[in-house]
Amino acid sequence: MKIEDNERKTELAEQQGKAFSEALDYMKNMDNHAEKSVEDYIISLASEEAEGTYRLKNGKLEWQVPDKNFNTHLEIVVRDKKDKRFIPGLKIKAKIYNDKDELVVEKDCPFLWHPFLYHYGAMFEIPEEGKYTVEVSFPAPEFHRHDEIKGKRYEKGVQVKIPIEMETGREPHGPE
Repeated sequence: MKIEDNERKTELAEQQGKAFSEALDYMKNMDNHAEKSVEDYIISLASEEAEGTYRLKNGKLEWQVPDKNFNTHLEIVVRDKKDKRFIPGLKIKAKIYNDKDELVVEKDCPFLWHPFLYHYGAMFEIPEEGKYTVEVSFPAPEFHRHDEIKGKRYEKGVQVKIPIEMETGREPHGPE
């Protein structure tokens, strides 16, 4: 491969990361958010009211409202620290602690397709709005990595605590 080709690939990856980061910045202006860099990753959190989603059921998309007890939606975005692109295929767990460092809830956070911002996340029930700490953890991703030099990343998983102001409520949008 020519050096120019490699430089162009790096430039295109950085452009993807820049576009994704712009969408993330837009979301940050809409919701409570927090962010932390660790190892090869940038981990961003957002808290918003619980909301419905489409799910595939018997081969058809069906709108589902969150269970009645769910009152918050936690969004988790994991990006590459260098090029800022979204990292797919992670197996993320989130633990939410109250301001007394007591565990409130723990859940897996699968990938959620979103029209403008891919993320991981889940609906939760928390006792009230306020200050919480979210512990995000995931093992090193198992996917293969191309490129002898730039592909050598994500060797370690993550376990990090991030403080965030969480909100509660239910957002009645979609065909609910």
